[in-house]
Amino acid sequence: MARRSFWVWVVVGIVCSAIMWAVPGSETVPYHIAWATFALCFGLEVWSAAATWTSLAIFTVVTGSILVLRVAEGVLDWQEAAEIPLMLLLMALMVVHVRRRQGAIAALTALHERESREAHSRELLTRRTSHEMRSPLTITRGYIEVLEDRHVGTESAIELAIVSDELKRLTRVCERLVRSLLAQQDLELEAVDLDDLLLRTRNAWAAVAEREWLVTASAGTSSCSPERLRACLDTLVENAIRYTRPGDTIELFGSRGLDGWISVGVSDSGPGFSAGTRRAVLAGAHTQAVGAVGAGGDVNGFAAEGPDSPVAQLGSPDAFGDELSQTGLGLGMVEEAASRRGGRLEIGVSQWGGARVGFSWPARTA
Repeated sequence: MARRSFWVWVVVGIVCSAIMWAVPGSETVPYHIAWATFALCFGLEVWSAAATWTSLAIFTVVTGSILVLRVAEGVLDWQEAAEIPLMLLLMALMVVHVRRRQGAIAALTALHERESREAHSRELLTRRTSHEMRSPLTITRGYIEVLEDRHVGTESAIELAIVSDELKRLTRVCERLVRSLLAQQDLELEAVDLDDLLLRTRNAWAAVAEREWLVTASAGTSSCSPERLRACLDTLVENAIRYTRPGDTIELFGSRGLDGWISVGVSDSGPGFSAGTRRAVLAGAHTQAVGAVGAGGDVNGFAAEGPDSPVAQLGSPDAFGDELSQTGLGLGMVEEAASRRGGRLEIGVSQWGGARVGFSWPARTA
């Protein structure tokens, strides 16, 4: 199907050909105007191969015949006839390159659409799988608790405790998968009361872990995604719970600095990080954020090999890592979410000597 720009070129070509025939000695001006129109129109819309080459051939034959006739009559110098093959060659080269470019763009567009569909399918599969697993896991854990009450003090109680612990770990895996998806999505932005969100996050986790829970919030309101922000906070809180024990302190904090930056995060009274470990964690989180997860059994994005490794400084890998450490989740997910807003991940020492992990972003960003 011919496009509108093609018919513009056809009309201009006919008019210019008529002028070339009607005004001897002035053929070069309408001749070049017609070719310029062809280049402009074809650059705006790529026509079918049949329409392109047929129109080029007809225009070349018509205008070429006029030029050859004028040269034969002595109206034009013979050099003018040399423009006939030259202009055709230039336009043909332009057509070839434009078509190649359009083909490459079409291939990239198709690839992007296919990858988007595959990503959406993977997301739906993960969400549905996680959702379908939650109900049977909850029911199973309930029966395990009943059996534990019946077998208190027996050998079966130890085995049931192991089963219960593994079920809890599997439940956390499902929750992390959902949080990871929420943190990576481009969700709709809205005005969020950060202080209220921190308070609600504390209340939700206080029922799960026996800790001394604190909230220090003065961040105010920001335009962001509450789902993504909550997913990041849940990740930091879960890390803090993992590295603390009952009776330890976990604080959720939020502040707005004079420089216009907003900071939120979690601090605790656990073992904390050494200076070398903080550098390794930041480097590992950045690696995860750009999609590169280290090989060789890395934990939360950095290697766990050797007695001097950052993980070894904190204890066994099991005490530091989690079930999804090799999937790039954790702090890498938090840094990736912060970097989308021009922010950064921050790791330091809490007022109790433990870990202080948060992320900040400029309040002016949308």
